Amino acid sequence: MVWLRSPLLHAAGFAHAFSTRIGGVSPAPFDSMNLGIADAPGEPDQWRRVDENWRRFLLAANMSERQLVRIAQVHGCAVLQADRQPEMIRNVSPFVQGDALLSGEARHALAIRVADCVPVLIADVSTRVVAAVHAGWRGVVSEIVPSTLREFAARATDMRNVRMAIGPCIQQAAFQIGESVAIEFQQRGLGACVIPNPNCNGKWLGDLPKSIQIQAQTVGVAPEHIDHCGACTLQNRHLFFSYRRDGARSGRLAAIIGASFK
Repeated sequence: MVWLRSPLLHAAGFAHAFSTRIGGVSPAPFDSMNLGIADAPGEPDQWRRVDENWRRFLLAANMSERQLVRIAQVHGCAVLQADRQPEMIRNVSPFVQGDALLSGEARHALAIRVADCVPVLIADVSTRVVAAVHAGWRGVVSEIVPSTLREFAARATDMRNVRMAIGPCIQQAAFQIGESVAIEFQQRGLGACVIPNPNCNGKWLGDLPKSIQIQAQTVGVAPEHIDHCGACTLQNRHLFFSYRRDGARSGRLAAIIGASFK
């Protein structure tokens, strides 16, 4: 199995991982570590295979003994607190809707799924509180990452203690957007993250990782406390799933993190 980790989070002692598509049991076109969808039209995967992939992923990330916590992601701005809303967070379908999970309980393994959107893992090295965030362009303009960081602040986090990792996602060279979306970025102070596409009149290119870095720094996270792997999901078919590239034939990647014991 191939998975990625953040140097910052690893150095701080947090169990975490970003999956790739390598090392699972799903057949083509979801080959092979599909962690998200088993009911695509036409060529569905099977949930028993997806569940086995999750088992392997948790084992590789050294979190197989923790309670896996997942949510139904809706490209919004809801931050759910797994350690304070136990009646809402259950590892069964239907999942509670939201786009960020936060917990200070070491028994939790917080997970989000992506297939081009940005997986963001956040940790406080002092309180050991962690979060997993799903951020597509709608999540960026609705400020899902700043909203999550404000929940950290509500738990007495000093932003100097925050470490953040941005995982594999669609990169600017491949992320074509319409003018209306570019305007939304500009209206939220993220004009430096969108540029006209020189190869396609009327289209723009958006930089989601840079947008998230700017937003986090505005809240108070130091730039040296943010790392970004820089891998593009759309342009690297061998390692990553991509919805923009493959549509309904795309599987799902995942990012996972656990609060460490003090």
